Amino acid sequence: MKPVAFLFLLILFASSLTAQSLDESALLKILSNRKEVKMAANDSLLITYYELADSATRVGYLDLLDKQAASHDLYTAARSLAWKGIVLHRKPFNRGDAAVYIQQSISKAVESGDEYLMVQCFEVYGYHCKGTGKPETSLFYFLKSAELRKKLGDQYFFAKNMELFSVLGDLLFNMQEYEQSVQYIQLTNSLVPPGKTVFAGSLNTLGLDYQRMKKYDSALYCFNQGLASARITGDSLWVGIVKGNIGAVYFELGQDDKALPLLWSDYYTCQETEKNNAGNTLHRIALISLRQNKTDSALLLARKAIQLVSSGLPYNAAYAQNANFALAEVFKKTGKTDSAFFYSDKYHSIKDSIDQSIARNRADIVQTRLDFEKTSNRINTLLDEKKAEKLKRNLLLGGLFLLLAAGWFYIRWQRQRYFTRQAALVFEKEKAESEIQFARLQLEEFTQHSIEKNELIEKLQGQLQQQNRQANDELVNQSILTENDWLRFRDMFDKAHPGFIARLRSLSPDITTAEIRLAALIRLNLGNKHIASMLGIGADAVRKTKSRLRQRLGLTPEAELEDFIKNIQLGSGGDKLS
Repeated sequence: MKPVAFLFLLILFASSLTAQSLDESALLKILSNRKEVKMAANDSLLITYYELADSATRVGYLDLLDKQAASHDLYTAARSLAWKGIVLHRKPFNRGDAAVYIQQSISKAVESGDEYLMVQCFEVYGYHCKGTGKPETSLFYFLKSAELRKKLGDQYFFAKNMELFSVLGDLLFNMQEYEQSVQYIQLTNSLVPPGKTVFAGSLNTLGLDYQRMKKYDSALYCFNQGLASARITGDSLWVGIVKGNIGAVYFELGQDDKALPLLWSDYYTCQETEKNNAGNTLHRIALISLRQNKTDSALLLARKAIQLVSSGLPYNAAYAQNANFALAEVFKKTGKTDSAFFYSDKYHSIKDSIDQSIARNRADIVQTRLDFEKTSNRINTLLDEKKAEKLKRNLLLGGLFLLLAAGWFYIRWQRQRYFTRQAALVFEKEKAESEIQFARLQLEEFTQHSIEKNELIEKLQGQLQQQNRQANDELVNQSILTENDWLRFRDMFDKAHPGFIARLRSLSPDITTAEIRLAALIRLNLGNKHIASMLGIGADAVRKTKSRLRQRLGLTPEAELEDFIKNIQLGSGGDKLS
């Protein structure tokens, strides 16, 4: 016993809106903006466009949605398809076309993996199906949305969780899924802000769930809470309805004295505005009269109940079933068998129809679930293929990156190695130059010492020549360099002039040791006198040795021996004087 509300427009479009011209750039921004903090505001603006009074502008709105529905961006495409379905849901458009576009929006939303987008598309389709007489499909998509909303919260959505859960509670009650209905109604009531009164209708549905499950104590508790809420808000219609439901519990418990005043209060409240509810209440009063053997009153009341439920809109099969049952019972007790059978058949016919409808709805839910899972599996397969392709591409790019990185590190290593080698060469060069310079200094010191020594000997020879011939001969013998002197000289010379002797031998393989020694002394820039002194030979011997050396080296008469020897290029290594 509750008023039926068409919540599709109530939830999505109930707002005071003013018509405005189509702003394409603003609309595109609204459709593509996926920031959660903007979602509720964006939906509110889209509702404004939906409410445009100018039909030409609305057509332009649809054209723009058509273009964006083909967007490569799944979010924009899904939103555009969903809102196109919303526009087509209203007259004079074809609601069948609306369903096609909304279903496409769901496929794109699932493909995107965006849970906020899924909630939007699921609920648009849920309200569409609810408004087009497909409660089973509506229930399925509302349940899918509710699962996501429990995780996501409702701070970013235009329609709040409390509204959705309330709709779900009603749908589940109508599908006779009472336990699930209780869960969602309780969720609805738990979301009522502190200090606010819980809606009487919500508490009434909760009581009806418990009543159908034969949990009468819980039912009475909820009904009494609903009655208190209706009295606080001053809602006389809900006061009457809830009283009637309390009376129905007492009726089922067989406590007719408690039930009657409550049922009559409900009847008088609803007889003008809620005829279906009034007729359903009256059938119970008729059955109580029958229990009290007031068959005439029972017959009048049962006939009135049939009249009310037949004229009430929208038609309620369950209430019609109850009214026919009451009338069949009255005729049965009064012995009018034909009439009893007639209304009993109508009762069973309506009951079978309701049962078949519920079974069909449940089958439709199963089919809807299968269709959804089929679509989801297809999308998941597509996503898996895309992921595999992306993984393959990423592996290829990763391999290329590793190859480039390895190449870069190899080049860097080679470059570092080159710099290290260059630094080592520079160091070795500087070391060699330092050693050469040191050897040259030592050679100069040695040569200078030898010259000074020979000059001293010559001076002493001149002084002693007149005194003693034998002593002079001994002095002359002392001026000849020893083999150790030459070995020391050779080592120092090789360091100061590396490769000179090897180069000399390459120019004249037959060159003698004496000629090599002469060439070495010429290289040191020594004159014939000093050379003769160092070698312990006469000046003529020096000249003869030079002449032989010229011939050995193949020099022309114009060539200067000293210049040739000084210009011999040094190598990296040296040879030794022997």
